[in-house]
Amino acid sequence: MLYHLVIVAAYAMTSVVVGRQLPAFIPELDPIAGYWIGGSFFLICALAHEFVMRRLEKVELQREIKIIRRDLSAAEGGLERFEQILGGLAGDGGNMDGFASEMKLLRKLLNQLSFEMKKEPESIDEAINGSGKSTNTYTRPPLVATPPQTIEEDDEARRNAILEIVRSGLQENRVDLYLQPIVRLPQRRAKFYEAFSRIRGKDGEIITPRQYLSIAEDAGLVGTIDNLLLIRCVQLIRRVRQKSSDVGFFVNVSARTMRDTSFFQQFVEFLDRNGDLTENLILEFAQEDIDAATDQVKEGLAMLANMGFSFSMDQVVRLDMDFQQLSDDNFRFLKVSASDLLPGGYGLPMNIHPDDLHEALARAEVELIASQVEDEDTVIGLLDADVSFGQGYLFGVPRPPQSST
Repeated sequence: MLYHLVIVAAYAMTSVVVGRQLPAFIPELDPIAGYWIGGSFFLICALAHEFVMRRLEKVELQREIKIIRRDLSAAEGGLERFEQILGGLAGDGGNMDGFASEMKLLRKLLNQLSFEMKKEPESIDEAINGSGKSTNTYTRPPLVATPPQTIEEDDEARRNAILEIVRSGLQENRVDLYLQPIVRLPQRRAKFYEAFSRIRGKDGEIITPRQYLSIAEDAGLVGTIDNLLLIRCVQLIRRVRQKSSDVGFFVNVSARTMRDTSFFQQFVEFLDRNGDLTENLILEFAQEDIDAATDQVKEGLAMLANMGFSFSMDQVVRLDMDFQQLSDDNFRFLKVSASDLLPGGYGLPMNIHPDDLHEALARAEVELIASQVEDEDTVIGLLDADVSFGQGYLFGVPRPPQSST
């Protein structure tokens, strides 16, 4: 704005000089005429100035319009991508209530996790001792190196390192979803997938449930892991359902999550908002946890069953059970180690003849899944035993979703 005033002042002063000095150079010119000429010069300069400024403003306006159109085009592209993302998260029917519930649950988890991070265990032993079970085999990744003085000190250092990876992984969103196929025999076509969690350390090291489960349970973090795994599995199911609606996903749920009133309430609320996924989501529980279930856990299972969710029992160590009662409790799948199902090798307690197992499960409408299948000879034995489904490294190792489905 200042340079406009400078320009106006410049040609105004020039006009005054022209009006006063022109009669001195042209003696026959009347002084009044000189002022008229000076005024005319000022008017011509003012019109020229206005014309130039209008042209400049037009050029600037065109440039701004071009920028706005470019930004609008980029915004429309971003909006389209965002809508696609929301569509994938919300599922086939655009279930935005489900998406909102995921965000609400995730916010609760992060808030509770922040609270848990502020609490320190009373002793190292309370934070790292305990025993956990998992059906996964693993190769231990390199952890924090500490020169051991004794075996006990080395084990304590390793457990402390794992606990730190779990805590930082949860806090910094480094909990990943891995999937392992469950195939139909003998075709070996993937019918289901089991979801596993993997936690990444800051240096890229990966720990599996077998490494961290007991430590996470004692530190009060297993509920957070279960819920985060459930959220990500639900999001994946929604994406997969756009291509195929007949793929099922098994998600492990720990007994501690069921007993934790706060976490279980969030768990149930989240599943209730995603009730359209009952055909695709199977909740899996260890036999030991079911056998030791408290009344509260049993009520929780009944609530989930009434919502329409079916269950799977894994880590089976005995088969002397009432299969019909198992079915009535909405357990539709039973996972047994392949080595315990091979003909002539039934080593698990049962109250029926091993040859009648397949028929008894069929009457109860419970599917048998052979786990830990690792060689072709085992597959041949399973087919002789009429086992319809198999899971194990022979059919595929746990991998991230993009390379699994």
